[in-house]
Amino acid sequence: MDQAWPESTRDNLRFLCSEVDSQYGWLQAFVSAPTAAMARKLLERQGYAENLCQRIEQACPEARSCKRSHARARFQQSLVEVASGLARLSELARSCLEQLIRVDDVQLVDDVVLVKSLRRVRRGILRSEMSLENGSLSLALKLARSREKLKRDSEGRIRALTGQLKKKRAPAEDLTHLLFVAREISQMGEVLGQLGEAVISATLGQSLNFERYASLTHLVNELGDGDQMADEMRVDTLAETRSGSRISGIVSDKLSEGAVEKVDEKGKTKGEPANDKQKASKSKGGKTKTSKPKARKPTGDLSLSSPEYLAIFKDGLERKVEEERRGVERWHDIYPGIAPRILSHHQQGGSAALLIEHLPGMTLEHLLINESSCLNRTAQQALVETLRSVWSTTRRAEPVVAGYMGQLSKRLPDVYQIHPEFRHCGASLCGRKLASLEDLIAQATVLEGSLPAPFSVHIHGDFNVDNILFDPSQQSIRFIDLHRSAYQDYVQDVSVHMVSHYRLQLTDAALRARILALALSFGQQMRRLAHEQGDTTFEWRLALGLVRSFATSTRFILDAGLAGRMFNRARFILEHVLDADPERPADYRIPLEELFVD
Repeated sequence: MDQAWPESTRDNLRFLCSEVDSQYGWLQAFVSAPTAAMARKLLERQGYAENLCQRIEQACPEARSCKRSHARARFQQSLVEVASGLARLSELARSCLEQLIRVDDVQLVDDVVLVKSLRRVRRGILRSEMSLENGSLSLALKLARSREKLKRDSEGRIRALTGQLKKKRAPAEDLTHLLFVAREISQMGEVLGQLGEAVISATLGQSLNFERYASLTHLVNELGDGDQMADEMRVDTLAETRSGSRISGIVSDKLSEGAVEKVDEKGKTKGEPANDKQKASKSKGGKTKTSKPKARKPTGDLSLSSPEYLAIFKDGLERKVEEERRGVERWHDIYPGIAPRILSHHQQGGSAALLIEHLPGMTLEHLLINESSCLNRTAQQALVETLRSVWSTTRRAEPVVAGYMGQLSKRLPDVYQIHPEFRHCGASLCGRKLASLEDLIAQATVLEGSLPAPFSVHIHGDFNVDNILFDPSQQSIRFIDLHRSAYQDYVQDVSVHMVSHYRLQLTDAALRARILALALSFGQQMRRLAHEQGDTTFEWRLALGLVRSFATSTRFILDAGLAGRMFNRARFILEHVLDADPERPADYRIPLEELFVD
């Protein structure tokens, strides 16, 4: 493996593997020919394996780092996990021996089956060292699969012993001890499985359990030319979502050489080079959808300086991933080219995974924080023009009520969980009792029902600045993370987008002022667009949308000052809109200039 081993860890790991293997050799010998000397030899070796494990842990300080997404920290974490696993195997060997010593009738010990299981464990110990040393994914996979083999051995033995207990064919005490031995064998398999996952994580540079790795290799091999594709790839952590999904970038030299077929937005192969409007073809017989991509450099992506990602791997709960897949496919049907292609889709148990086209460009969040005012204005103008086009194309003459107050009420308990100080406790001002936020929400809910959007459009649904990509070279906007897309009030995307500027946690006052000015500029442009469309209730709905986004976003912010300012803005807007005259909706104007300034 290319990773630099911390000083002395390579030797200590070799000593640890040798020591634990010797202990299992002694246990195996005891099972075949029980003697007191052999038992004593194993029981007296307790301290050495633990000491070696501690030495490895002390030599890997970055294993405790919060930046485990970094390759070196991830490798050290895997080293510690392997060492801890081997120490745990040493404990299980002694525990197994202690149970065997208590069995009076040695004829009850099925030495053939037990020795077979112990040989599996010894092979696993050898593979743990070799796979970590060589970075061998194939050995790591064999190690991880030991879990199921030893589980089957254990379950078979438990069934046989339970049958003997029921029929009372042997002393219950002896059979009970042997049941504990069978359980220890299952635990050994579990530890070997964890060792395999640790090596996989070290090799790929990202924390992956066996199920995640199986999904990843399944998807990658669907795009490649054989079973060796997994050994050619590297996995870079990009993000972990609040819903539990994980997002990674896939790099593979072999895959980047693959041919590409052009697929039009209806999913039909044309046999030409791929373009940005490709859509994955659908396979009816299984649970996988594939389309071969061509690796390309992420043009203009200044936040990702070196990797040329072939694709993005996203995995998580089946329901969440399925929502993402359906959302992307809907966008391809109604507005081709705005969303990335799904290259492959795989379901396994209660989880699912997608391999998604890697789009060139940078997120607007990266742009806001790192790039010039000029480039930010260019990106915002491109965004406004894109929204005009999307909303015009997808517009339906169907009034719709977004239900901002219902969304807020649903998330309010989570807000109070993080910020209990926001909960109303009978406050008053100058002797006048203040209405609680819940009372204001109830009043606004009635008002909201009388102010539907005059039409609906297909919205993003989670229009934060980190879910929008801008490619400077093409002056183009693309959308990602589309699991909440639906036909809805366009003001929901407007309000979410504006607040996603405000909630950025920055200490640079000048930079923050510039970002808030961009949020205000976006709101003003949306105001003009609404006027062009004859949308007379835009200001009212924007006010309620901002209330929802300002208040609910505080559950993700621990900075008491910023969270307090956002929550107070939500209450201010509520009171402001409730004081307006609903009979004259065209006269109301939300004071954006007072909201988007610190």
